[in-house]
Amino acid sequence: MMTQSQRILDISAKIGDIMVENLTRFERARIVGARALQISEGAPPLIKTEKIRPLDIAKEEMEKKVIPIGVRRREKGY
Repeated sequence: MMTQSQRILDISAKIGDIMVENLTRFERARIVGARALQISEGAPPLIKTEKIRPLDIAKEEMEKKVIPIGVRRREKGY
């Protein structure tokens, strides 16, 4: 049986989302906020940590680059 985090990774791999290395501060805030919401709703953390607050856990996951959320950007001139 797959865990929820394994399903998320599998789904994101199938969709073909691209994780952009140079995220804007707005993209970073959106990703961390979305992941913190997932954790607060019961999703298991993807890292071992001593932190308790979902936002702190999500920030640490972002620093370690384990969040399975990608960013799709439109081309210029949209």
